[in-house]
Amino acid sequence: MSNTARGLAWLIPFVVLVAGTDVYAGHTVQSLNPVTVGAVSFTFASVLFIGINAARSGVASSFRPWRTNRNDVVMFNVMTALTWLTLLFSLKFLEPAVVSVVTFAIGPAIMVVLGPIMRRSSATLATEMVVSVLILGLIGALSWGSVDGLSGIGRIGTERAVVGLTLAVVCGGAYVGTIVYSKRLSDAGLTPLSTLAIRYPLMVVVSWILVAFTGHPDILPALLPGAGFALIGVALQNYIGQVGIKYVEPITASLLDTLSPLVAYMLQFLDGRLHPTAFTLTCILAITALVGLGVLARSRYESRQSATVVALPVGPADTEEAAA
Repeated sequence: MSNTARGLAWLIPFVVLVAGTDVYAGHTVQSLNPVTVGAVSFTFASVLFIGINAARSGVASSFRPWRTNRNDVVMFNVMTALTWLTLLFSLKFLEPAVVSVVTFAIGPAIMVVLGPIMRRSSATLATEMVVSVLILGLIGALSWGSVDGLSGIGRIGTERAVVGLTLAVVCGGAYVGTIVYSKRLSDAGLTPLSTLAIRYPLMVVVSWILVAFTGHPDILPALLPGAGFALIGVALQNYIGQVGIKYVEPITASLLDTLSPLVAYMLQFLDGRLHPTAFTLTCILAITALVGLGVLARSRYESRQSATVVALPVGPADTEEAAA
């Protein structure tokens, strides 16, 4: 079984959870302050992961990466905070499926450029480059549709659409950063649990600072939905994603993430304020087909690489060394 196949077993459930989280969060932040929801959720999640990791490996082990991999850990925290804060606010303005597709579909295009730079051992395939460019074009179409009132929310006004789309684009760029730094930490030997234990401190600090300057933080009403969001949308979702990314290249993870909008689109039928449209569905289905093409190309590339290694001839020197 290839590493891509192993990663799929974890990343497909991850994609479903991401979609469910987007729809749930989009519904929740309509009546609650997004910053407060984020502060409560990530405080719960951070305490949970630090506690479990400390119980398994010790307190010193939980905080060791801050010393041994300081730069990567700090950047991982920055990207995580930027990702979630912009996501929660963009969901207040746009249809969850549109937020999801802009956030995740922009990732492969960014990863094509940044992936090989930030991880020298990775290589981007020509098929992945083409797929990423085509996905970027479909994002542009969806963005135009949101401004023109073709999304499931209907006409929301140019200003709200532009703000929501800008936040979603920033979220997508930051999310690419979380994938890259997550992979770097995994390559450095950190387990999924130890990585998650050091992922959220900055998000917790920043969000509570923002809550302190909020006129109506609504902390008590946010406790119960925030706890549910922490367990399902943060803890379980990110643990599954962290395990999955051990087995795949960042570009593959980015391509798989773009399947989330299709699931989010279907889940939107559960939210009465949303009216899914054929325009959104058509763009999402096209993106889904492109994702399948990109993942298939990567899987075949890995299979060919494995076959090449196995088929390498054994020379006399190799035979003598093996005998020794």
